[in-house]
Amino acid sequence: MAVATMMMTTAVVMAGPAGAASSSTTLCKGFRACAAEGRAHGGYAPVYGRSFWNMRAGHNCTNYVAYRLTHGRTVPRPPGANDSGTWGSAARKAGIPVSRTPRVGSVAWWKPRYHGASKGGHVAYVEAVRSDGSIVISEDHLGGTFMWRVLKRKGSAWPSGFIHFKDTDGSPAGAMLWARGEGNGVVRLSATANEPDVEAGQRGYLVTVGGPIGTPGVEQYRFSTEFFRFERYTTLATRGPTVLFVYALNTPGTGGSDRLLGTSAVTIS
Repeated sequence: MAVATMMMTTAVVMAGPAGAASSSTTLCKGFRACAAEGRAHGGYAPVYGRSFWNMRAGHNCTNYVAYRLTHGRTVPRPPGANDSGTWGSAARKAGIPVSRTPRVGSVAWWKPRYHGASKGGHVAYVEAVRSDGSIVISEDHLGGTFMWRVLKRKGSAWPSGFIHFKDTDGSPAGAMLWARGEGNGVVRLSATANEPDVEAGQRGYLVTVGGPIGTPGVEQYRFSTEFFRFERYTTLATRGPTVLFVYALNTPGTGGSDRLLGTSAVTIS
């Protein structure tokens, strides 16, 4: 019988950079005021109290950007993308381009305390790139409000970089982190995964022991968890050196397919 323990996903946070008046111009503040000026929120206003990418719900820069990346788009959360300041390095590790060049639809990203960002950093969504090199962004802030701003290129509010996420077919994405035997047939594993076309909630996983899906006679087990990053204890019949294959299961009726998160050699005693 399997016994599960789960690691709570990192809650993400952080107010955005203030910026000097000469380099940052606020265009509007608040969902209603911005909408009245034709500056949309992409449908975020009625659902901002819900979590996207397992980010902290409500007025929060990461939750807003995660919403924009998963509504009208199908972008999975890369492993290691926690507080907004971690997004650039997490993207690079996942093979997602990060550059100094903004594009419409890219994510403006600030390192912690960079150009007015808080100690957790900041992220925003690039709505337009102007001919003079300035950018128009939409953003939300922890404990603050939704807003649009214009940022002058190379000014004191300019981002650390721009993350160029690519849309996918909606399949789960993530990584197998590690696994180890705990004795008495117990194996403990840690993984992380996200499905970009399904909101936060229970996700299904399959583990096969000693071979991939379809290998005759291998032991396997399924479980579910709501957490983006988690640990799982399970008691197995298999003993000795073996390999675990960990799959994230695609939600039925949605785009994409099951995905192998990774493998890990482990000895079960």
